[in-house]
Amino acid sequence: MLSRKGVEQTIISLKQQQGITLDDQDLLNIRTSVALMLDAKKRHRQRMNAPAYQWKKPALRR
Repeated sequence: MLSRKGVEQTIISLKQQQGITLDDQDLLNIRTSVALMLDAKKRHRQRMNAPAYQWKKPALRR
């Protein structure tokens, strides 16, 4: 699984290799987008591993 810190450092190093200087706002955007991406991957993995939903007819109330 990808680590948050590793992904952030990779993106930052790629931007610096391209000659782009990153300010605090850029770093915040990178951290936020990486966190959102990893959370989405986690939710997707949970949905895929969840058992299939089986609807059951409710019992009649007296």
